[in-house]
Amino acid sequence: MRFLEDLLDNFWNAHKNNAGVAYVYGHKLSIAWIICVVFAIVLGFVYQGKVAMFRGIAEASETIISVPSATEIVKVHVVPGQEVQVGDTIVEINRPDLTLRISEVTRELDAIEGRSNLSSAEIDQKVAEVKANLETRRLALNVEIRNLETEYQNNKAISAKLKSLSNSKSEGDGNDAMAMRIKSLKNELALATKSANEQIALLRGSGRLQKTSGKSEAENLKKELAELQKQQEDLIQVAKENWVVGDVNVRDGEKVSSFAPIVTLTHKRPTLVRGYINEQIYQNMDVGETVKVTTLAGTGKAVKGEVVGLSSRIVPFPTRMWKMPELPVYGREVTIKIPEDNSFLLGEMVSIAEVHGKILVKDGKK
Repeated sequence: MRFLEDLLDNFWNAHKNNAGVAYVYGHKLSIAWIICVVFAIVLGFVYQGKVAMFRGIAEASETIISVPSATEIVKVHVVPGQEVQVGDTIVEINRPDLTLRISEVTRELDAIEGRSNLSSAEIDQKVAEVKANLETRRLALNVEIRNLETEYQNNKAISAKLKSLSNSKSEGDGNDAMAMRIKSLKNELALATKSANEQIALLRGSGRLQKTSGKSEAENLKKELAELQKQQEDLIQVAKENWVVGDVNVRDGEKVSSFAPIVTLTHKRPTLVRGYINEQIYQNMDVGETVKVTTLAGTGKAVKGEVVGLSSRIVPFPTRMWKMPELPVYGREVTIKIPEDNSFLLGEMVSIAEVHGKILVKDGKK
């Protein structure tokens, strides 16, 4: 405004005698305001659809230690604000239900193995009994068959010597009956052998079926036991990467309900920026777009980040970002991933500016 007034004053001094100029000079304040409004409108058209800069809050990703069942805290090894390294023990937990179930599954496995061994012994004993009965029956039949065959051969020899009686009908009928008896005994022996073999095959098949069924049940129990043992190992929570302890919500000896937060861990440096774009400003930002993140004062090294999330609705800004305490501000939330190697403080407000092009930020590296 002052610049425009000075410009009009200089113009007046150079053209005092001109009536048009005199009119302009007399209304210099109004004209200056009109020029400012026109200039603002022109800038609005020029920069429509662009986001020059917006603000956000530096945050760090968190992880919460909890378990899916009621537990008892044995010992907490950390305190809030402590830095933990990979492999450091964080907390020791006890689950009585887990210990009880492991004992039950172990007993069931032992029982299945014992039943399997007992069934095999019983089947072997029954097979041996069938074989023994078959052998006894075979011996008795073979003795009877041999005796009849001997008697049959003797009768034939006598018949050959007594030619005068060779046509005797009674003698012929006796030999024929004896031959049929021998044949019947041989058939009985074959049938007994076949029946015994079928019984043995049935017993063996039953044994294999029981073993298969027991093996399947045992495999399921072994899988469950392995999972339970893994859960038991996880009761001693160990840091898998470098963290800073945020909150410790329990004490030694305390009982905790299922899924209750035990310890909250966070990274030492911010890894995310939660940005907020005013709802009155149209913007064409996309996921994957590159932004430059700096402190509000603009000091320090700027960090390049990648837009990894855009909210699909309008949300209220955090209270600390309101210009007036009584006047809430609304806009679109933007999630930006930044390298962990930065100088920002957790919770610090930062300035975010668009950068043309896209970069990928993975594992804290650009």
